[in-house]
Amino acid sequence: MNVKRPEGDVSITSEPSCLAAQVREQVPALHQGGEVGRRWTYLDSAATTLTPQPVIDVLSDFYATETGSAGRGGHWRARRSTQRYEAARARVAAFLGAETSSSVVFTRGATHALNLIACGLRGALKPGDEVVISAMEHHANLLPWRALAEESGARLRVVPLNERGELDREATEAMIGARTAIVALTHVSNVLGTVNPVAEWVEMARGYGALSVIDGSQSVAHRAIDVKALGCDFFVCSAHKMYGPTGVGVLCGRSEALERLRPMELGGGMMTSVREDEVVFAELPNRLEAGTPPVAQAVGMAAAIDWMEGFGMEALQRHEEALCAYALERFKEVEGVEVVGSPAERSAVIAFGLRGVDAYDLGELLDAQNVAVRVGSHCAHPLVRELGLCATARASFGAYTDRDDIDALIEALAEAARFSPCGELDGQPR
Repeated sequence: MNVKRPEGDVSITSEPSCLAAQVREQVPALHQGGEVGRRWTYLDSAATTLTPQPVIDVLSDFYATETGSAGRGGHWRARRSTQRYEAARARVAAFLGAETSSSVVFTRGATHALNLIACGLRGALKPGDEVVISAMEHHANLLPWRALAEESGARLRVVPLNERGELDREATEAMIGARTAIVALTHVSNVLGTVNPVAEWVEMARGYGALSVIDGSQSVAHRAIDVKALGCDFFVCSAHKMYGPTGVGVLCGRSEALERLRPMELGGGMMTSVREDEVVFAELPNRLEAGTPPVAQAVGMAAAIDWMEGFGMEALQRHEEALCAYALERFKEVEGVEVVGSPAERSAVIAFGLRGVDAYDLGELLDAQNVAVRVGSHCAHPLVRELGLCATARASFGAYTDRDDIDALIEALAEAARFSPCGELDGQPR
């Protein structure tokens, strides 16, 4: 099946974005991989973003010239490493709109941060309390709360979705009430791209004295974040989803909420005094950062923030929203392609399938044509099951994605459609 490029205006220009062109020049991974001589189309930024050369250079320079153990040692490298680590913390705090630098805790990633919160609240919940989450949560924002509820005798309540793939507003208002102790919600769905009204959830939670937790893993690289404006008690994110290194993330919270957390991990650097019969924990954020700090990773995260803000977060958001609009129009051209969900506000994620073609087979067919997408349940089994599916393909965008990438996806899907017999979208219960 041949697919023609759309004629006329589809709300955005058909020329590749100038922003994406500037970005692509700085991302070495885009110029490697796949068949030699063919463009590699990377549409898996929701899993992990590709790292630009300026961030790689900062990491390389740190390891070459400034490696030291932050907060430890009396030599100049240790002092310099400490300065860089705390400067990175201040940079992250400014980027997220945190209360103070001390309200930013470095973690191994968003999953670690969410577990840190849930484990830190052990003993704070009692039978009869309720923890409210949504049906679209990543396992990282589901399993820790499920474990905490089971351990404490609290009840886990799950807000369902409407037919568009958005949270059911009436169900949300009915579930959050006097028994609610914790409300945990993803800012943007990693499957549907749905942008959730998190500020409304936070306000409802606050009205009943409940703690609020926002998983910002899929929003932090795609729109400006201000945790003070959101009003949430805790906000988490990962650097590798915002053009930074793997192995580091952030728990950002209100100081009084962070003070409620019992340290999940114990070790060096998080206490001021240790005796056989007494431990005095350090002040925030150190009391929640046991062990050798991830100095290089934090420095790399700060460099990634500098890089993103060099383009402007509003510009990045507009660019990706335009790509979503363009992609949704082009998907209509391939017979048998079905987009999953139709939220009124969508970020840089689109889940889809091709009737009669297994999602995993589809991923291989696209990969054979140098188009990289994610396939599977996307660490969101309950959501995919609620959609009546077993798996989907997922295209997700970043600052380096352009319309040529979308066109390559459509052409690859058209080729895959040649192998598609008549049938239902793969993943439908058989």
